[in-house]
Amino acid sequence: MSNTELLPSGSVLSPAGLSRMSMGLQRQTRRELERVQSRAVVANLTEDGRAFLANTALEHVGALTALEQHLISVAPLGEARYREIVDSYTLGASAAIRRWS
Repeated sequence: MSNTELLPSGSVLSPAGLSRMSMGLQRQTRRELERVQSRAVVANLTEDGRAFLANTALEHVGALTALEQHLISVAPLGEARYREIVDSYTLGASAAIRRWS
């Protein structure tokens, strides 16, 4: 991605606009644009990571809940234990997603 891809067309920071600046100001402006782009990329990757974790946790909670329900029907005396295990996993997964930032 070039430094000018995030800029609105006709911007003072377009290649033509930059060429009217002093060399020092051009370098400073380009460095700042790179920092802004870097922060945007990191923010995007963070959101993608959070969504991936949430998706994975939802799939696992769904599978564990289905297994829990099955086990309750097969061995009902273990119901409290099954629920405790699934609830513990769910709380841990939720905490991991909250920490991801």
